[in-house]
Amino acid sequence: MAFSKKDKQGFGLIAGALLIALTLVVAKFQSEKSLKPDASGCISPVTAGTVFVIDNTETVSQQTRDEIVARALAHVEHKVQANERVTVFSVTDVSRQNLVPVFSRCKPQREGNRLVESPRLLEKNFKAKFHEPLGKALSTISSDSKESPVAQAIIDISLTQYLRNKKNSLMVFSDMLEHVPGKFTMYPPQACRDQQSTVKAFRESRNGARERPTFVNTSVSLNIIPRTQVSRATLACRDQLWPWFFGDNQGPDVSFTPDFLPGY
Repeated sequence: MAFSKKDKQGFGLIAGALLIALTLVVAKFQSEKSLKPDASGCISPVTAGTVFVIDNTETVSQQTRDEIVARALAHVEHKVQANERVTVFSVTDVSRQNLVPVFSRCKPQREGNRLVESPRLLEKNFKAKFHEPLGKALSTISSDSKESPVAQAIIDISLTQYLRNKKNSLMVFSDMLEHVPGKFTMYPPQACRDQQSTVKAFRESRNGARERPTFVNTSVSLNIIPRTQVSRATLACRDQLWPWFFGDNQGPDVSFTPDFLPGY
């Protein structure tokens, strides 16, 4: 049976359509096979990381808590790329012995190829597995603790995978008033005596351990919780210690930005 030229053209179009469909199915299968995320939603290799350190050793006002959440989520929304790991640490009086993240996942894709992925499912996955758990972790309620080991927590975190990527961001939310009785404290009666001796006293308290963190290509943002009940001497010690503490940082994307939070 002979086919007309028009029939042959029709068969060619059908074959071409089938070939395209088969190519898309194979491409989707290969993509899912090679880009399958792990249990924390990360696809290897992960080259960037953002860490939020929230000081929960003292109670804060509602406007302070709201702004902490707002700043963190804005950073994730506008500066964190897909497949960048986002980790939240809550600092309490047990952090010196038990410092584990309350949240750690990679930011998933929110948009994809409409031919092989469902935008609705991508958005549902983003909210359920990432955005909502992150918001909950950032909203942890503060409580009064016997000590405030913020420096110890930051040093420990700097020695882990969470801040050892090619590019890192560290956002700290704290009054930055270190208080570890018997070691180093900015509060009376063992508070640092003067601004010049602060770094020396802190280094002496760290004998036998890492004195300060070493960062590579890390942007550091200090979001300071205001405390109006402390002395000027204590505040001077605070302002002397932390620029030195974060001073060992190398790389093209290095920055150190202190800023205040609302509240008191």
